[in-house]
Formats: sequence, structure tokens, C-alpha cells
Amino acid sequence: MANNNSLFSTNNSPLSTLHSPLLLILTLILISCADPPFIIHERLEETLQGDLESMVAQIIKGSNKDNVLDTPYFIIRDLREFKGDTANIYAAYAEVDFYYFRDIKVAEKRKFRYSAKYHYWDRYFKEWFYY
Repeated sequence: MANNNSLFSTNNSPLSTLHSPLLLILTLILISCADPPFIIHERLEETLQGDLESMVAQIIKGSNKDNVLDTPYFIIRDLREFKGDTANIYAAYAEVDFYYFRDIKVAEKRKFRYSAKYHYWDRYFKEWFYY
């Protein structure tokens, strides 16, 4: 007697033969498309740290080290995760202020969106402002 609990059933029905492997494949595709929130947050921190290091390096290269704070920093002003159809394109949004000038009270605001398809933070806006 054939075991009907097998992953690949010996039943002649095309649906019963494809049901389990197809379900497994669809599940793996859905899981691979969405990043969990902690991964999105980790990637944001890595992106922000890299941006800050790059900004500071440009200032030092263009002038000197004395124009930079001893400890440059950033503040995440807004962080949102999207659900539903919106999350299929962009899974999250972040607005961040960077502080790195020593004597000039100017900061840089950058906005980011997390691409659900490519799994990275896209920088799409930046401006300087006085504080």
C-alpha cells in the first residue's frame, strides 16, 4: 500500500503531485522577499554610519580636522515601516539629521527609503539647515 503522507505522493492526480513542492517553493519566495524589521534597522544603522564617515572625510579633505566635531553624530527623527501594497515597493522610511560641524550651527537632513525589491536603503533627499 502506498504511503499518502509522502512529500511526493504516488497518486496519479497532477495536483497532488505538485501540491507540496509548489507550496514549499511559494513559501520560500514569500519569505525571501520581505526582510524582518531587525534586518531593516541594522541596514539603516550601517548606512547611516557609512554616510557619517563619508561626510566627515569630505570635510577633512576639503579643509581640516579642526572643523569637525570631536564626536560627529546623527539622530533618527522619523522611522516608519510600511505594510500592505506600499511595502511591496518601499518597506520603510527614515528621516535623519547629521551633526558634524564644530563651529557652524548647520546640520544635514537626509531622507531614506528601504527598497523591498533590492534590500537596501535608498537616499533620495538631502538639505542643510541651521539649528
